[in-house]
Amino acid sequence: MSKEMLDVLFGLCCDVIVYKNINLEYVSSNLSMKFSNLVKTRDVLNKTVYDVFENDIADIIHKNDLYVITTMKPVKYKVEFNCGAIFELISTPVISDNSLIGIITIGRDVTNEMKIKEQKDSFVATLTHDLKTPTIAQIRMIELLLSDAFGKVPEAQKEMLSQILNSCKYMQRMISYVLNTYKLENGKTRFKNEDFDFIELVKECCLELDSLNTDKNLKFVTKFNLKSSFAKGDRAQLKRVVINMISNAISYAFNNTEIELILEENDEDIIFCTMNESPYMPPDVLNRIFDKYVSGVCGTRFNKTGTGLGLYLSEQIISAHKGKMIAESFVENKNKIGFAIPKIRESVAI
Repeated sequence: MSKEMLDVLFGLCCDVIVYKNINLEYVSSNLSMKFSNLVKTRDVLNKTVYDVFENDIADIIHKNDLYVITTMKPVKYKVEFNCGAIFELISTPVISDNSLIGIITIGRDVTNEMKIKEQKDSFVATLTHDLKTPTIAQIRMIELLLSDAFGKVPEAQKEMLSQILNSCKYMQRMISYVLNTYKLENGKTRFKNEDFDFIELVKECCLELDSLNTDKNLKFVTKFNLKSSFAKGDRAQLKRVVINMISNAISYAFNNTEIELILEENDEDIIFCTMNESPYMPPDVLNRIFDKYVSGVCGTRFNKTGTGLGLYLSEQIISAHKGKMIAESFVENKNKIGFAIPKIRESVAI
C-alpha cells in the first residue's frame, strides 16, 4: 500500500494510528492531524518518538516498541499524558516475507472509561464497607449476649438470638462474595503461595459452619486419604472455596443425612470434595452451576436466596491455582462438588 493511501486511511480513522519503520521513525501518522495537543511538533514524519513526545511519555512508548521488535509479538499498554488524557495503545509488528518491516500502533482515548471505572471501584468499596462494618458489629454483640456477658439470657431468647446470629453471618458471607468477586474480576486480588495443612483447614471450616447445621441434623463424615496433608497455595482464598463447598452441601442436603468430606490425592493433585444427599441435577443444570449469578439445584438465576456468586467465585480462585472444579450428580439423589489443585506450583496468579 502506498504512503498516500496510508495517509488517507489514517486520516479517516477516529483513533490515533501511526506506522513506524524498523528504525522506529514515523512513516505515516494522523497525530498532527487530529491529536496535535498531545505532541511537541506537528511535523512528525521521519522523526522518532523522542522528537514527538515529552521524554517521560517517549520512554514508555519506546520501551514497548523495543518489546515488539525483539519478540515479534503485539503489546497493549496505557499512557497518561500531562493533560490528563489516558490512551490505551496496541502496537503490532508488520511482517513481510518473515521479516519485520515496521510497527503499527493504534491508540484509543479511554479517559472517560477510566474515570467511570474509578468511580465504580469507589462505589463498590464504599458500599461493601458500609454494609460489612455494622454486620460484623452485630455478630460480635449477639455473640456476647449468647455468652451471658451482660447477664443470664433465657434459653428461649438464646434460640431467637442464635437465629439472628446465623442470619447476620449469612449476610456477612454474601457481602464477602460480592466484594471478592469484584476484586478478582478487576485484577485487584493478589494471591499468596504458602504451605499449609489442608486437614486443619477443612476442620476449621467445619467448626465455623456448625451453626448452619442447627435445624437439619446433618452428620459430617470425613474421608481423608493423604500421604501428607500439607498443600501449597493461598490459604485464605482456598478457605473461601472450602467454606463455600461445605455451606452449599449443608444448604441443599436432605434433613437427617450425612455429608462426606473427602480429601484425597493422586500423583499430581490434591482433591477436596463434598458428597451429600440432595436433589439430582441433570447434565444441562450441572454444566451451569459455576456460571455467574446462577443459584440453586435447579440452576436458574437466583433460584435460591443468595448472590449466585459462591461457586463462580470458587471456580475463579481454583483456576488461579491452576486447578479445576469437580461436579457430579447421581440419579440416586447424591451430589459431589469439589476441586483439584496441583501439589506443586511455582506461583499462583489470575
